[in-house]
Amino acid sequence: PTCVFLIICALLSGCNSYSKVSLTVSETYGEPVAGASVQAAPMYFFNPSDKNYIIVGPYDILEPFPADGDNGTTDENGVVELKIVSKSPLRLTVFSNNFAPWKGEISITKHGVAEVKRTGEMTDLTVIAH
Repeated sequence: PTCVFLIICALLSGCNSYSKVSLTVSETYGEPVAGASVQAAPMYFFNPSDKNYIIVGPYDILEPFPADGDNGTTDENGVVELKIVSKSPLRLTVFSNNFAPWKGEISITKHGVAEVKRTGEMTDLTVIAH
């Protein structure tokens, strides 16, 4: 019974692999930002061509069981380590006192390198993956 339960859980959650990624948050002049809240959240991909309006509406989620996100707080050097799913991008948001939020995406390339790009408005925060 326990084995069957574990198999069902594995099937429902998918086979996601994760990579540990260190992110550095700094301000415009390169000074580290300590105490910043960094959140990586799953992005839902919708199928705009789906015509199944009866049950769930015009846009079904293509992947109903997305990967887990992660979050953390930067240390005194502005560094935080997060677990990032390898197969799809995550929405990345950074919040810190006295700064406008930094909004973007983080993904792992096919070569295993973390890639961060800003998608939101300009802010005095800079986020670098290493």
